Amino acid sequence: MRPVLASLLVIVLLMGIAYAETAKKRPRGIHRTGVEPLKNGECPGEHPIKGNFTTYSGERCIYHMTGQRLYLRTKAERCYATEAEAIQDGCRRSKV
Repeated sequence: MRPVLASLLVIVLLMGIAYAETAKKRPRGIHRTGVEPLKNGECPGEHPIKGNFTTYSGERCIYHMTGQRLYLRTKAERCYATEAEAIQDGCRRSKV
């Protein structure tokens, strides 16, 4: 039983470290680029780029462009008008 508890403790500690590292990458300040998505998770026409915030991968945010493979399945957490705006908010482009 003790090895299981030790393993769980290690996992919890590693998750805490990963979360702390993600928090360090977040931009400071109150002003954020982009706009809130619509209630259905879609982006308004003038802000078509979908941003999703991640905590598990160590990256702050991934953005999806119209035409990318996962764009239609992505529920936006933030919407951007331009790639530059998404990058300014700490996002990187989706690889797929």
